[in-house]
Amino acid sequence: MSLITIDVENLSKIKNFIISGEISMLLKNKRIKLSLKRLGYSVIEDKILIPFQDKTQIKTLQEIQRLLSKFDIEQDLSENIKSELESFNREENLFEKFSEKAMSIRNDKFKDNPELVALFNQFQNVLKEELERRLYPLQLLSAFHMAFAQNSCNFAVPGAGKTSIVYGAYAYLKNLPIEHPSRVDKLLVIGPISSFAPWEKEYKACFGYSTKSFRMSGNSEISREQKEQHLYSATPAELTLIFHGGVDSYESDIIDFLKRNKTMVVVDEAHRIKNPEGVWGRSVTEISKEAISRVILTGTPVPNGYQDIFNLYKFIYPFKFKEILNFHYHNLEDMTYNSQPESSRVQELKENISPYFIRIKKDDLNLPGIEEHVMSIEMDSYQREIYDFIESQYIENFKENDSATVKDILNKAKLIRLRQASTNPSLLSKTLKDSLENGILTGEVDPNSIFTTDTDEFINDSEFFNKICKYSELETPKKFVQILNLLMAEILPENGKVIIWTIFIQNAKELKHYLKLNNIKSNLLIGEISQPDREATIDKFNDPNNLEFQVVIANPFSVAESISLHKGCHNAIYLERDYNCSNFLQSKDRIHRVGLDKSQITKYYYFISKDSIDEVINHRLLLKIARMEEIINDDIPLFSRINDNDETDIIKELIANYAQRT
Repeated sequence: MSLITIDVENLSKIKNFIISGEISMLLKNKRIKLSLKRLGYSVIEDKILIPFQDKTQIKTLQEIQRLLSKFDIEQDLSENIKSELESFNREENLFEKFSEKAMSIRNDKFKDNPELVALFNQFQNVLKEELERRLYPLQLLSAFHMAFAQNSCNFAVPGAGKTSIVYGAYAYLKNLPIEHPSRVDKLLVIGPISSFAPWEKEYKACFGYSTKSFRMSGNSEISREQKEQHLYSATPAELTLIFHGGVDSYESDIIDFLKRNKTMVVVDEAHRIKNPEGVWGRSVTEISKEAISRVILTGTPVPNGYQDIFNLYKFIYPFKFKEILNFHYHNLEDMTYNSQPESSRVQELKENISPYFIRIKKDDLNLPGIEEHVMSIEMDSYQREIYDFIESQYIENFKENDSATVKDILNKAKLIRLRQASTNPSLLSKTLKDSLENGILTGEVDPNSIFTTDTDEFINDSEFFNKICKYSELETPKKFVQILNLLMAEILPENGKVIIWTIFIQNAKELKHYLKLNNIKSNLLIGEISQPDREATIDKFNDPNNLEFQVVIANPFSVAESISLHKGCHNAIYLERDYNCSNFLQSKDRIHRVGLDKSQITKYYYFISKDSIDEVINHRLLLKIARMEEIINDDIPLFSRINDNDETDIIKELIANYAQRT
């Protein structure tokens, strides 16, 4: 006869494993008692009680069994326990079969499975009835995979129409019978504030009508009364939009909302979820446990390393992610730094997570063609004099400066100054803090904004500094003049629209003023523009028939993710660029994405001052883009292999370029 019996007490409010039999031998063993203490045991009469929660029941049981086996203690399971284990094993087998089916859908190899074919036909019929927008084949497959899996990641590249894919899956799950366990009737999206308007507008574009939505930006502007009217309402809005940074503040409110509503929770631009111990990461994981369906959206799933996958899968499968990944967080970190993409460990990770994600790559989109024009511009005399003077000082400084601590910060600042001089020398009279977009209003942070120094070498030369201060009186930046010429000659006469990208906010303001003097109206999309004004500008700019203004001047740190400008604009001018390849490609995607007419040509104009840092940056970007194109075709592209913010290569090439020129 067994010494120890394990039973279960699973009443509505009381959930305990009950260990009975010769429990005195367990309590006398200090090591066993220590393990029991870790499990939160208590003793009532002649029984040991160990508590558990529904979602940790099997895990707790397995720990008890391992503990008893470790000390060779015979154990017997009650009929209740055996039934629970059989149910668990049955669920595990079902999950394994489910994963195989999800994988076959992901790979578009389910046509020989009558069950899945019938389900796919049903899915298509629902979308034909419910959606006004028609999804293209890869979007349709992705939406079917998302609806079937319920919990999944979509790693489609920017411009692939991830929002439409979500609405396709949501339409199907919403159309299921009321009693169906997978049915949802609410959508909660966690994303950047810039994504709020697109989610609202895309709902109407997909369904043909608008729905009631509620925005939560994460600050004090949401009153208790407003929360009660939505989160605690018996009839809340169908669409809830929450800023990434607000999840922690509203965690308990969101959990309460999810408990009362059948909700699909979407994390948009999910690569912003940082390490698993971060506040935001923990909050997102906690709320995910109450969702009916969980969706991750990001075109860059592992921007920093394979460890980024950990949080994404912890969100979509909070109770099974460790089994799915089969790698610990630190294993994934090690993989990032010590494994090549083709290594067996990386391949194993891909195989483990494959059933639960789908990726549409850039080549899959079959987008219409583009034209790229490099505009080589000769500086006028004052700008040339200022640029050459500063560059000559900085080049010597780059050669001599070997202090690592000073080098990283000051060299970066000097490179910024050179970029300013190559575009508009009047920027040199301001501190870098005043020249750059700090991104606070958008939730973005420009890494350059840490620089506030005004102790540049040229400031010590009062005569030269006065020339900088008076530059705007002496000369108009040649790039401004050439932009005006391009607008007047090619773009505006055809009623075309153009977005002009600039890193420096003062450039945006000065260019706007210059265009106004020449009777061209433009609007700004920079951090200090309020969200309502920003959305109004985007709406008008995206309307091909609205010619109130045809020019938008934007900063990439303000007009980054989640914004589409392709409906009304097919031209982009780059006043200047930094050497961050990801930012550059993302800005290009704003106007080159799914939904364009097949005959539409998208045009990009890169303004480059001759014999300047512009030429070096252009060359380095071309090299990075070639490397990026290799990486981006991977299912989980590791972009950290491109060091986007490292100025070392720029400085080396600038020194060589300068030597060749002089």
